[in-house]
Amino acid sequence: MSEAAAPEPVPGPGAQKAESEPARTRGSIARRMLITAAVGSLIVLAAAGWSLQAMYRAETEQRLDDENHSTITTLAVVVDTDSAGAINYANDKLPKDERFSRSYSGRYWAFLVLDDKNQVVHAELSTSYFDGHPSVTPQQAAAAIRMISQPDPVMHFDSIGPDNLPLRVGMRALILPQRKVPILLYTAIRRTEANDAVGAFTLRLGIALGVLALVLVMSALVLIRYGLRPLHEIQGKLQDVRAGRRDMLDGEYPSELSPVVKEINTLITQNRKVVDRARTHVGNLAHALKTPLAVLLNEARGGNDKMSELVRRQAEAMSGNVTHYLRRAQAAAQAEVLGARTDVKEPVEGIARMLERLHRDKDISIEVDADPKAVFRGERGDLDDLIGNLLDNAAKWCKSRVEVTVTRTDDGITVIVDDDGPGLPPENRAKAMERGKRLDESEPGTGLGLSIVRELADIYGGRFFLEDSPLGGLRARLELPAAPL
Repeated sequence: MSEAAAPEPVPGPGAQKAESEPARTRGSIARRMLITAAVGSLIVLAAAGWSLQAMYRAETEQRLDDENHSTITTLAVVVDTDSAGAINYANDKLPKDERFSRSYSGRYWAFLVLDDKNQVVHAELSTSYFDGHPSVTPQQAAAAIRMISQPDPVMHFDSIGPDNLPLRVGMRALILPQRKVPILLYTAIRRTEANDAVGAFTLRLGIALGVLALVLVMSALVLIRYGLRPLHEIQGKLQDVRAGRRDMLDGEYPSELSPVVKEINTLITQNRKVVDRARTHVGNLAHALKTPLAVLLNEARGGNDKMSELVRRQAEAMSGNVTHYLRRAQAAAQAEVLGARTDVKEPVEGIARMLERLHRDKDISIEVDADPKAVFRGERGDLDDLIGNLLDNAAKWCKSRVEVTVTRTDDGITVIVDDDGPGLPPENRAKAMERGKRLDESEPGTGLGLSIVRELADIYGGRFFLEDSPLGGLRARLELPAAPL
């Protein structure tokens, strides 16, 4: 075989993947929105929960204070003094609540007699105190005395009861006739039940707010997914554009995304215009260069001297270079076309039938086994060049048989061409890949076929291998990118 490739991928100037990805993924919009919504909801619900709990606690405490206030009002009409200043108690006017008569019931009242230092020197207590007594400091007594002139002279504070349980206390200083030192009216309610009620309310409130937070987060997730649906739609349509299933981004979009869609469509149109302009320039350049070169070749062939031979050789070399680089420039432009896709089976079968007719004198057979799902992500012209050069090389050097197998993998398509020709030793394959090199000068050709295959494969990010063929000749393996189905 005259033209062949090396047993491993042959590096070229385009061996690196043509596409680059300068944009990097940084987090997720949906995750950011969800976290923001969740954190915001938790802060609001926590503040609302704390406020509701504080309001309920204050309301519960106010009810205790109101009950103490009512009891103090009753105690104020019970106590009086005689003309000598002695204190008298009207027992028939005492509060009638039976809890005041039950030991450690949690309801207490007392009349506290003070001295001039605000120390308690005598106390009349409810039966509920049993063997206990109220705990009042001189400072608390002085504070109550200072409130005598206030519109509401009742003082409220927390204390500890005779059973070491918390109490809510109401206390008022009262100046009686014929006495200089006020007497303290004291009443207390055990606040254990109220504290338990606040705790139970806090627990129920926490559960309710937790469920509400979960519902809010789930609702935010649904809203985010619904709100980002147009972006997913744009992403899917862009994939269709790149795969060739769609020309533009069509449809209706929210007002916030319409400008973005418009700019993307403008970019797609501009890309196509740039590629078309490049193709036109390449064609113009080819025409402008080939015509003078053809004139030079014709003139050189008419002469038999050394100068004519030199001009002919140089003109042929220039013509080959022009053809090579113009083809490569055109392929590079086509490789950047958005949405380019070409079915592989039909071109391969067409080229195989054509080569069988061209080599009718050798009576060759080219068998094609192509996967219908094999779709090349590129232009039809480039695929024809790739397949045409490989099959032409195999048909030229085979004895009578060529097999072509096209398969689709997860990320690409693989074209394998086997022939039963003489093959090529591994040490000669790298040289055969050099542009313009021909290992057998007896066969016609320019030596550009496999060079074109190699460089086109590089441009599209593919790879070109060579192996020994099970048919006895050479196996050419070509890997190319596949278009999405």
